[in-house]
Amino acid sequence: MSFVSFGTIRRRVADLRRIGIEVPQQLGALFLMDGDEIDRITHNIAPLTDLHPKRLTDGPWDDEASHRFALTYFTAPAAVQRFAHSSLINQIWPETLNPAAAELESFFTIRQTRYLSEIVGSNKLAELDLYLRHSRLRIPVLEVLGSDALRVSIAERVARGSETPPLEVMPDLMAGALAQRNIDRAIKLLESEKDRGVFGANEIFLLSYLYCLNGSVEKAETLVTDNAASIKQDWFVDWLWEKLQTDFGFHPPAN
Repeated sequence: MSFVSFGTIRRRVADLRRIGIEVPQQLGALFLMDGDEIDRITHNIAPLTDLHPKRLTDGPWDDEASHRFALTYFTAPAAVQRFAHSSLINQIWPETLNPAAAELESFFTIRQTRYLSEIVGSNKLAELDLYLRHSRLRIPVLEVLGSDALRVSIAERVARGSETPPLEVMPDLMAGALAQRNIDRAIKLLESEKDRGVFGANEIFLLSYLYCLNGSVEKAETLVTDNAASIKQDWFVDWLWEKLQTDFGFHPPAN
């Protein structure tokens, strides 16, 4: 019998986290297809060989067709069904890793959302809301805020060395706080930016959302009223006011 050292295990866990795998159950959401599906989509297609290199095609790459094909396998409900009914998965997937159906689908939903965000863009605040309220994963929160674990660790080290953190590291500090679900700290960081005069429309929207998420709806209403001149009415603002009103009872400002 061979044994794996704790150091090796820690390194492997760190490697998995670097590619976004934070809990073992998440491994299931890496599934795309098994051998039966590969056989189906390659049926009657001649193989690519050294003697027939042009079977791959000389035509230019079709991004749109590629994304349509990929989305077939990234769309969460269908992906969950393929995973659950795969003969391969039923043979190799440990019973101990079987999460509840809703939790399993949430991992596939996050995978789908991240894919779409990278390919076609997204409403970043709606995406952040999904991760904060329907998941405990850290990495999607960091990604949607344009950060990662390395940036956060550097920002925290810089912050420890100064009484007032430099403005350059504030976004990463805030991303790290939200990834840990430390809403209070994220709010304080945003309030600090406001006090230092570095506070644009995006920060107003995020702080309003976090106030509501933290149960301080009146603070959100006051913030929006005080900064009304900085808020340009558009589709995103309409969406946000409706979101905050529906989910938290926020009263949007009169037009």
